[in-house]
Amino acid sequence: MGKEPFVYNPVDKLFHLEPIDQRIVAGFTSRNEGVSRAPYNEANLGLHVGDDHDDVISNRERLSAKLGVSLDDFVYCEQVHNNIVQKVTTIERGLGTKSMESVVSHADGLYTRDEQVVLATLYADCVPLLFTGDRGTIVGTAHAGWKGTAGNIGGELVRQWVESENVDVTSIHAYVGPSIGKEKYVVDDRVIDQLKAVLPSDVATWNRVSDGQYELDLKLTNALLIEQAGVPRRQITVSGYCTASEPDLFYSHRRDGSKTGRMAAYIMRSSGS
Repeated sequence: MGKEPFVYNPVDKLFHLEPIDQRIVAGFTSRNEGVSRAPYNEANLGLHVGDDHDDVISNRERLSAKLGVSLDDFVYCEQVHNNIVQKVTTIERGLGTKSMESVVSHADGLYTRDEQVVLATLYADCVPLLFTGDRGTIVGTAHAGWKGTAGNIGGELVRQWVESENVDVTSIHAYVGPSIGKEKYVVDDRVIDQLKAVLPSDVATWNRVSDGQYELDLKLTNALLIEQAGVPRRQITVSGYCTASEPDLFYSHRRDGSKTGRMAAYIMRSSGS
């Protein structure tokens, strides 16, 4: 589903998304170039993982500077592994930037039509989904772990855009970001049974490796669900990066356990777009 959409820049240590509309700023962070100490070294952006609070804020400020925006232009959501997507505006700028108490609660996805609102979601193996629509006048992000995928959070964002924002579904572009690859992600029957409920009966994005154990392609699953929601296949691109396979670039919960950091997917409409 297209060439690698996330291009790593060794200078700023970011994976820059090259969207269809160049007035959109979007990408994915690496674990490099920050102040966090082991096991969160170096550029952890998660306030909830046990890292020093001031170090995380410093890392977030560094990201803001790289993007040419203020820390208070960002909006973070709670990420509780559901399929709830919330619309935000300039009024919500700053939510979740300096404390978990101020995040957009009970949501795993965000979207906006406003300029200079940086939507951010955090990752350490789960699938980042980024969206643009209506010629770049609306942008969104969604966090898809296996539970969010089973809840079809990507399709839910598309549905809300079409039904609530009058977005032409054929104008939507979707980007599936760096996340755990199939060979590193083994799940059980409980997960597969829930995915069977949202995928067509003749589609399987997993293969059985032993009794009750399956390698699951979570990126492909999300791409297919987004296509199922009406987004043209040619407008869905999937990253080839596996977070669990490249420890020099990414944090990975599956590889490192609970004591690890978080990367961020981010997207905004820049001023003048």
